[in-house]
Formats: sequence, structure tokens, C-alpha cells
Amino acid sequence: MNKLQIKIQENKDDGLNHSVAKIMIDGIDLIELLSEFETPLAKKEGSPNIAGQYEGLNPTTLYKNLLNLEDSSNSEDNKSDILDCECGVWGCWSFMTKVEVVNAKIIWTDFEQLHRGKESHNYWDYSQFGPFVFDKVEYYSELEKIKN
Repeated sequence: MNKLQIKIQENKDDGLNHSVAKIMIDGIDLIELLSEFETPLAKKEGSPNIAGQYEGLNPTTLYKNLLNLEDSSNSEDNKSDILDCECGVWGCWSFMTKVEVVNAKIIWTDFEQLHRGKESHNYWDYSQFGPFVFDKVEYYSELEKIKN
């Protein structure tokens, strides 16, 4: 099973402070994992600099999304936004996953870069990324740390 850890980080943009939730899986930053996975895909389309260009979400938004609560940040395909563009504009470069509860486990599957989906002329296939399987009790315990 994988281990989820969420760290709250304070960022400063244009003189304004804001909190972002940094997702760690098995001690590795999810953005680093994605950068490594996406680099060959981005190079293939001639844009190597776009691989892994994400930032964590606001902790409250991430909390809702990881519990699949009704929120405008969730897509129509029952996928949750878990990262967004480092520019800070919602929807600019969203990274999504399906969050499923299966018995005593939480499973993240069906990953998707919102602008590189199946309809895109530059489709990025994430079928070899993940899945990530978490212990349900540990998962909810970690989410409670960011609830407020």
C-alpha cells in the first residue's frame, strides 16, 4: 500500500501569501513523480518545459476534492482536481484523478492532464501511472490534518 502525506506550504505571489497543499506519496512529491512521467510525453510534442508544471491546491479545496465532495473543482467524469498550474489560475493546467473507496482502501486511478485528454491532439496516456492505493483509516487521518 502507498502512504499519503500532505504538507501545507506557504507561498508568496505578487506580495500575497497563500497556502498550498503539497501531496507526498511514499515520501516523494507528486509533482516530482509527474515531472518524471510526463517528460517523455512533453518532449514528444516539442514542449519539454511543460512536464510537471503544477502547484498544489488550496488545502480546503484539496480536502473536498480528495473526499469527492460536491465542488466546482471536480470534473464531469467524477474525477477530482488534485493539482493545478503553477501560474495559480484554476483550470489552466489541471491534473485529475478518480478517487474511489473500495472496502478498507482508497484508490487513485484514471489520471488525466485536463488539456491532454483523449480528445486532445496531444493525448497523454497515464495508464502506466499509478494506481495509488491507500489505507482508508490513514488516508482520512491525513486529510483531517488539512481540514482547517
